[in-house]
Amino acid sequence: MTPQKFLIFRPDHLGDMLLTTPAIYALRKTYPEAHISVLSGSWAAPILKGNPDLNDILLCNLPWLDRGGKPSWRPLPRMIGQIRAQNFDHIFNFRIAAKAAAFSRLLGGQIRWGFDVNKSSWAWNKTVPFDPARHVVDNYMALVKAAGVDTASVRFRIFPETEALSPVDQLLNDLPPAVVLGVTSGRPDKAWIASRWACLADHIAEQGFQILLNGGPSESAEIEAVKTLMTHKAISLVGKFSLLQFAGLLKKCRAMITIDSFPMHMAAAVDIPTIAIMGANSSQMWGPYPGAYPRIIVEPPEEIPRDDKAMATIELNRVVEAFDSLNLGV
Repeated sequence: MTPQKFLIFRPDHLGDMLLTTPAIYALRKTYPEAHISVLSGSWAAPILKGNPDLNDILLCNLPWLDRGGKPSWRPLPRMIGQIRAQNFDHIFNFRIAAKAAAFSRLLGGQIRWGFDVNKSSWAWNKTVPFDPARHVVDNYMALVKAAGVDTASVRFRIFPETEALSPVDQLLNDLPPAVVLGVTSGRPDKAWIASRWACLADHIAEQGFQILLNGGPSESAEIEAVKTLMTHKAISLVGKFSLLQFAGLLKKCRAMITIDSFPMHMAAAVDIPTIAIMGANSSQMWGPYPGAYPRIIVEPPEEIPRDDKAMATIELNRVVEAFDSLNLGV
């Protein structure tokens, strides 16, 4: 009997890909002989390095999701033809956006799975409800469960050991136990105030921890703004590590405090104590997924509108109290 062929449609952002790995793992455990492919943007594919749940990764940079370079529509017709030729038995689309629905509808597939939302349900012949009151990971698991997948356990899959971790060890050698602060985000409505980050960092440093400030390659100015306001020494991680090396570093740190961002999900995935400062997005849907270690969400009171001013309402003392409640010790 020919093994079934599954395509995971996930051509979007880093966090989205990471949050889908439990569903992919569950699919592999239920169908060990299946051929499982993932359609990914080139920017998110490194998250999948070394993942044994996959047979292959199909790279496809959709222009409306491409945040770098010069997005082009020209490769898409050829990509559509190549995917259609593979005759997938099942295509799972975890996005609810109309453009993604239109593109994945062109990819063929005998059974197309997606969420029952008005703007995209027309593209699927099998749907499940999308519940905004539960975490996106649980919605993703519900989608594959409808295809007969055993979703009893949620297991993130990321393999930092597939890359050299000696640069991580070299950085951490002879340093006190480290706490990572994720102070940057690609969206201004998720940003917290630099002076509050600096005061928080100094409070943690005074307890004997080394402060590591994380940010993307284009975010060094935001990191320096926090460092300049601090009285203690902090180390910037900008440009130092690959995605999987950063995962390996997090596993060696005592905790992460971060705004709503990909590193927040990475910290939860490697199961270290995580404090998330969240304003604009729903913490029910997008907060750090629960794990063995504490996950604390600091967010505005319910009466505060979740807009671009929400983060400014989160006072320093609330995040300090959250960190102190971890009782990490040095």
